[in-house]
Amino acid sequence: MKKSEELGLCPNCNCSIILHKTLNYKRYAKCEICGNSYPLPNQGRIDNSALICPQRKFPILIIEIKDKKAYFWVDNPCYDCEKYNNCEPVQELIKEFIKMEVYGYTKEK
Repeated sequence: MKKSEELGLCPNCNCSIILHKTLNYKRYAKCEICGNSYPLPNQGRIDNSALICPQRKFPILIIEIKDKKAYFWVDNPCYDCEKYNNCEPVQELIKEFIKMEVYGYTKEK
């Protein structure tokens, strides 16, 4: 198993959540201290947005796959959350992506 970069802070113990990769290419996030863990998508580049999910308190991650619209992930895809359309951090990220013209995000006409 290979350890990778820090993704943010654990809401349970305020220690680092680290991206882990298994030998069969599965990825997951795990707290170094309390062991709190959750799955991550197997494909795409993972970047930390530096924002925290107001519901789950985990860091909001940005998942980018070439030629596909980027999406946001906490411990599940953000678009599965019932508060997705009213989530301030997600809406802030979407506005920034539109301004930066990130693939899949366009200005509304």
